[in-house]
Amino acid sequence: MFVVVGALAGLLLMVAVERYRLPLQDWLLSDPAQFARRIVLLAHLAAALLTAPLLGFAFYLWSFGVQVMRMQRYPPPGCRVIRDTPILQGPAAQTHGHRLKMLAVGLGIAGVAFWAMCWRLATALGEQAI
Repeated sequence: MFVVVGALAGLLLMVAVERYRLPLQDWLLSDPAQFARRIVLLAHLAAALLTAPLLGFAFYLWSFGVQVMRMQRYPPPGCRVIRDTPILQGPAAQTHGHRLKMLAVGLGIAGVAFWAMCWRLATALGEQAI
């Protein structure tokens, strides 16, 4: 489900960029005094759009890990799986839940760090262009 939604979002984004490329370019170049500010704005928007799926997946992994730890079973009851999966219960499921939560924290930190680096780079380039 996540792959399909992500693929559709990517497709829509590519179609939107292709369709609005010329108006966007005209908007960027219409006022030379605002060019640097507008480039920085677009870079910040791109950083947010690139980071959002990663943070969303981190949130999903965290909530899934919490569910595994609460139920003390992996996969939790009612969870759909693609193939036959051995069911872990008790301490083994707890460990798996902790690992899912650690992965979520790592992805969250990576997403925030990527966003911060993109933000800083865009701001530095904007200041240099002024």
